[in-house]
Amino acid sequence: MLNAIFYAGQAMKTRAQFPPLRLGPAIIATALLLGLLALTTGCQSRGTAVPATNPATPPNPLNASVAKWFDNHAAAISITNDDWPTPGREPDIDSYVLEHGLVMGYEMVTGNTFYGDPIFSGPEDERIAYLMSELVPRGFSYFGHGHSHVDHDELSYEEALESFRTNYETMQDWGMTPVAYAYPRSAGYEAETQRALEASGFLSGRLVTGNSAEFYNLPGDQLAPDNWFALMSVNMQSIEFEGCYDCINDNHELTPVLDKALAQRAWLILTYHAIGQPEWYGWYHWDEFQKDVQSIAARDFWSASMNDITLYVRERERAVITVDVVEGGSGAESIAITLSDGLDNARFNQPLTILFDQPADWIGRPFAVFQDGELLDKFVFDTKSAMIALPPDERAYVLRPGP
Repeated sequence: MLNAIFYAGQAMKTRAQFPPLRLGPAIIATALLLGLLALTTGCQSRGTAVPATNPATPPNPLNASVAKWFDNHAAAISITNDDWPTPGREPDIDSYVLEHGLVMGYEMVTGNTFYGDPIFSGPEDERIAYLMSELVPRGFSYFGHGHSHVDHDELSYEEALESFRTNYETMQDWGMTPVAYAYPRSAGYEAETQRALEASGFLSGRLVTGNSAEFYNLPGDQLAPDNWFALMSVNMQSIEFEGCYDCINDNHELTPVLDKALAQRAWLILTYHAIGQPEWYGWYHWDEFQKDVQSIAARDFWSASMNDITLYVRERERAVITVDVVEGGSGAESIAITLSDGLDNARFNQPLTILFDQPADWIGRPFAVFQDGELLDKFVFDTKSAMIALPPDERAYVLRPGP
C-alpha cells in the first residue's frame, strides 16, 4: 500500500530533479504539505490540531481535510470475484482488469473442498502463490469467505465464530492480512452471525442484495456505514444462469448503477462468479465483463479492494491533523505535520488523501521533507490547490522550502 503514497495530484505536482529516495518513510512524508494551509504573518511557532473532516463538512481552520475517497475520486468501487485465482486461466480475467488500471479481490475459502479436492492446500498451493506473488503486488487482493462454504446463519454463534476465526487465522498462516469478509451464500443477515464475524477479527462483512436501493454504501455525506458487518453488494449474474431478474445481468444494466454511485459519491461492491465460464455457478458473460471493466475505468472511481476501502473509511472516521508552523520575516520557515487516528498502525496503514491549499509564496518552489532530521524527498507544487496521501501513523514530518 505504501507505494501509493507518493501522490500529490495529477497535474498538480512536479517532482524536483533529485534522485528518488528508496525509503518507506519517504512516501509518507509527502503529507507534510498539510501544514501549508495555516500560514499567516508573524514570527511565532504555532501548533494546531483539528479533525480531519470530509470536504462536505465545514472547512477546518487549516483548510485541510481528508477526501471522502482516496485520490479525491468521486466514488469507490470494489470488484470482487467469488472464485479463486488460477494462473493461466482463459479468459485471462486478471490481465484484462490490470490493463485497464483496475484491481479485483478473490475469495478465500480456507478449509472447504471442491469435488473432493481442497480448494486451497495452503501457501504452497499454486493458486495462492500466484495470488500473493503475482497479483497482490499489482493491487489485487483477497477476502475471507469462511473456513467452510456453508450458511453461517444456520449455525450457532459458537459454530459461526469458530468458522470465521479459523478462516481468519488460516489466512494469516498463508501470509495474508485479513480485513474484509464475504458471507458464503450471502448468509450473514442474523445479528448473531454478524456479532460472531466481528468477534473473529474481521473488520467488515459483505452481503449480496437484489434491492437496487441498497446497492450504494455510504452515499452522500455519510462517512461510515450503519453496520460494518452488513455491507451490501450487487449480484452480477447473466440472466441465462437462473433467470435472476434481481441481479445485474449485463453491462447495459450496470451502467446506470455506476452513474448513480458517482452521483451519490458512494461505495459500490460488485460480486461476480465464474466470469466467462458458463459451466459454473452464477456465471457471467466474458464480453459483458469486458464492457463492465471499460465502463468502470472510464469513470471517476477509486478502484480498490474491500480491504483498503474498509481501512480508509475506519481511519478517516478518527483522523486528526496536527500542524506546527514556524514562521520568520519572509514567511513560513518550516512546518511539521502529523496525522493521527489512534488505531494500530501495523494494521491500519492505508494512506488517507489530504486536500489543502498551499500559500502563494510556496507555489512552484521546491521543498524538502525531513523526518527525524533525515532528508526523505523533495517536491514542487505548481498550484494552490493540492492533495497528498499520508498514513495516519502519528509521526511528525518537517517541510522546509527551498529558494
